[in-house]
Amino acid sequence: MTTLFLVRHGEVHNPAGIIYGRLPGYGLSAKGREQLTRAAAMLAPEAPFAALYASPLQRAQESAGILAEHLHIPVRTDDLLMETGIDGYQGKTFAELPRPYITEDPVHDGIECASSIRRRLLRWVEQACQQHAGQRFLAVSHRDPIAIVLSHWQQRSLSQLPDYPLEPGAVHRVDFKGGAIRVTAL
Repeated sequence: MTTLFLVRHGEVHNPAGIIYGRLPGYGLSAKGREQLTRAAAMLAPEAPFAALYASPLQRAQESAGILAEHLHIPVRTDDLLMETGIDGYQGKTFAELPRPYITEDPVHDGIECASSIRRRLLRWVEQACQQHAGQRFLAVSHRDPIAIVLSHWQQRSLSQLPDYPLEPGAVHRVDFKGGAIRVTAL
């Protein structure tokens, strides 16, 4: 069995309440650091891990750094774990986003669609599972990419995405065995 632990980065320090997307300079808040310390404690009994991957964005790198420190494993950066592309709305308020902002196919200029996000994450999962067959490994990413790939495996509708339970610092275990996929929220 191959096991992936998907971890959402911790809460971000964002006092202006803007859409930060892929903008630089958005790191963890004190609460976000606490969330990842708790996630590390939850993951420790599952060790050892073959690898720890993270999105290149600051909040994911800081989150992975906390996991790395507690679990004694280096961080590998992978662009496929990146946040949803939302270029046209970065720096704006959340009220300015179209609803729904993530659609299955491209509808909104400047917003990556679900099919693109899903392909990207599934490509990463396939590569990582081949590299770490029969092992346990970790990945730190962002809410929408994680929720979209988990929804895919759980056969949930994209319309349920806004309500998908995925708080900052959340950890999901994904077991791959003989073509079957089992998702468990920790």
